[in-house]
Amino acid sequence: MLEFILSLAIIAFAIFLIDRIPVFQHQKINRGTFKIIFLVKLVAGFLLYLIYTRYYTDRATADIFRYFDDADILYQSLFTHPYDYFRMLTGYDSANPDLQHYYEAMRNWYNTEMVFNDTRTMIRFSAFLKLFSLGTYYPHAIVMCFLSMCGLTALYRFFTSFIDGKETMLLIAVFLMPSTLIWTSGLIKEAFLMFSLGMLLNTCYNLIEKKEVTKSNVSQLFIFLICLFLIKPYIIFLLIPCVAGWMLLKHNINAQFVKLITVYLIYGCLVMFASEFLFGKRIPKLLLDKQSEFFHVADRDHANSLIAIPKLTNAYSSLIVNAPNAIKNVVFRPTILEVKNPLMLLAALENLIITIALLISLYFLVKSKFKLSSYWILLAFFFCMTIFVLTGLVTPILGAIVRYKVPALPFFLFVMINYLPEITLGKTIQHLIRKN
Repeated sequence: MLEFILSLAIIAFAIFLIDRIPVFQHQKINRGTFKIIFLVKLVAGFLLYLIYTRYYTDRATADIFRYFDDADILYQSLFTHPYDYFRMLTGYDSANPDLQHYYEAMRNWYNTEMVFNDTRTMIRFSAFLKLFSLGTYYPHAIVMCFLSMCGLTALYRFFTSFIDGKETMLLIAVFLMPSTLIWTSGLIKEAFLMFSLGMLLNTCYNLIEKKEVTKSNVSQLFIFLICLFLIKPYIIFLLIPCVAGWMLLKHNINAQFVKLITVYLIYGCLVMFASEFLFGKRIPKLLLDKQSEFFHVADRDHANSLIAIPKLTNAYSSLIVNAPNAIKNVVFRPTILEVKNPLMLLAALENLIITIALLISLYFLVKSKFKLSSYWILLAFFFCMTIFVLTGLVTPILGAIVRYKVPALPFFLFVMINYLPEITLGKTIQHLIRKN
């Protein structure tokens, strides 16, 4: 009963905020539409909860409970040793040996990631939310739904700034694709990631395109950079050449492709030579180790969506040779023939739709003689392809691939929508949701 009352209160407050937060103000889409999408996300969050309580019943491996359960250990320390709670939550003196027994009781505190242990960020965030949720789960999911809704709306505003007249198609692409809808509607990293990424790009747009260099925008830039660094720092490294290319191309759109390739080549060489300093390992070794970790997890958890991918070597040539196969796996798999459960069915249907849309967009791209209506078509393409390659190179589990491509999926669809013709149905829906 307590969880139900708290959930209703948080939902009401979130809807109240949608009416007042500037990010939900759009020239062609009313706030009521965003409220409806938020309610749809809540339903998706509830379905995700049912999946992990009825279908995948092992809480130790359930993604939505991993951080929640570990956070409970941190949260309970508040009632016995408040100073321990403060240290673990903030990171201040958190390496002190007297806190070791808390960490050892957790399952995910010592999990490793590419550059930064973002599992600790989620555990700490969950422990903070427990102050308001009184230890119940669904209020956490509602907060994450709202945060991801803010980020996705910011991303939608960002995309519609570069495409005119395709608001409905972008609305579906950003909010309602099954992978994005499901995997940003629970207590999982992707929800916080999309919040940080969308808000960061929207702030960059205000600074670069609108030239609104205010204290508020600069402060937001640093806040969302920190959020992104804490949850998925490698995304920042992928955004750097995008922002550099953005600032370069916005002043002169001639020879866009050549300039952008030059930016990426220079940046790639710098990262390659500095990788041991930045990451402690050469990039091929970093990805090789990450791939080995995934194979270990797949074997340990008896993953039923394991696929065969080429084993990487400690050489850059291994990454280049295997990149096409990586992209193919991320974009097109799972297929309808590989479906083994309801989640895979949704992902397969999504991939089928994407495949059809891709073929149509390629037809119109050729028909337009490869005309680029916006430099962000190139920037978005390079950003999503880099994520696709990294994901496909190291991930042999289809379920993980579906999740890890979520931050890249809206950018991929943005590129395609630039060349897709508007359909009558889309115009009709768009007319219904426009402001009066």
